[in-house]
Amino acid sequence: PVISTIRNLLDSGDRIRRMDGILSISMSYIMHRIAPPSNVVDCFTFDKTISSGIFCDAQTISPMGKLSSPCKLSQAVKEAIALGLMESDPVRDLSNEYTARCLMVLAKELGIDEYNDIEKIQINSDSLIADIDELMDGGLLRKEVCTSEIYSKIESHLDQLMTERIALAAKKGCVPRHISSIDVSTGEISVRIMDVPNGHFFAITPPSNECVRFFTERHKRYPLVIQGPSEGADSTSSALLAELLHLMHGKVGVRNGDLSRTGSSAFLS
Repeated sequence: PVISTIRNLLDSGDRIRRMDGILSISMSYIMHRIAPPSNVVDCFTFDKTISSGIFCDAQTISPMGKLSSPCKLSQAVKEAIALGLMESDPVRDLSNEYTARCLMVLAKELGIDEYNDIEKIQINSDSLIADIDELMDGGLLRKEVCTSEIYSKIESHLDQLMTERIALAAKKGCVPRHISSIDVSTGEISVRIMDVPNGHFFAITPPSNECVRFFTERHKRYPLVIQGPSEGADSTSSALLAELLHLMHGKVGVRNGDLSRTGSSAFLS
C-alpha cells in the first residue's frame, strides 16, 4: 500500500515533500508495550462494540491482554521474538538495520537513493544500541563479542535507559516512539526515538502496525495517512499478489476476462 500510494501520487502529478511514520513492526510492538497510550483499553472496547463481531483480538500478533500494562524493554523484546515480529538476534532491529533497508526501498521510489545508503541512515539515526562503542570502552562489552551476544550483555543497561526515558516523557504528557522520516527536498533520511504527545497519531498506532504519513503539494495541513499490519501470512501474501497483478498489467496489459473472487481467493476467469 505504501509503494503503490507513492506511485499513484506521483503519477497523478502530486509532489511528495515529506514522508514519516512507524516503519518497523518490531519497534512498533516494543514501544507500545513499554509505553502504551492511556486509552488503549477504551479504544479496543469501542472498536469491538461497534464492529458487529468483525473486529477481533489478534492473538498471534499483539494479544490485547498484555497491551494495557507496560513492561520492561527486555520483556517486550522477548515477546516480539516469540510472536515472530523480531529475529532471535534483536540487534538488527535495535540498530535500525531493517528499518534502514525499508527506507532505502522508499528512497528508490522517490528518486533519492543515490544520496543515501543503509550505513549512512544508521549513522544519522537514533539507536538503542548506538553507545555500544562506549560500553566496550567502559569494559561492559569485550571488543571481540559477536553481534548475537551483544543484546544479552547490555539488556539490563537498556532496561534502565528506557525506564528513565519513559518517565521523562510522561512528565511532558508524551510516550517514546520509533519514527522514521524522509525529507525529499534535502534527501535526508533518519530514524528517531521521539517523545510523542499522548494523543498524537503515532502514539496511538496499534502495536505491530506500520503507519506512514505523506506530506505533499496537495496534502499539506492534513497529511495522507496509511496504517495497518505488515506482518503475517495474510498481509504478506496479499501485498505480493497486488504487486504481481500490477506487474502483469504493466507488462502484458489487462487480460480479457473478469477478476473473480470466491471466498478469500481471487483468480482470473
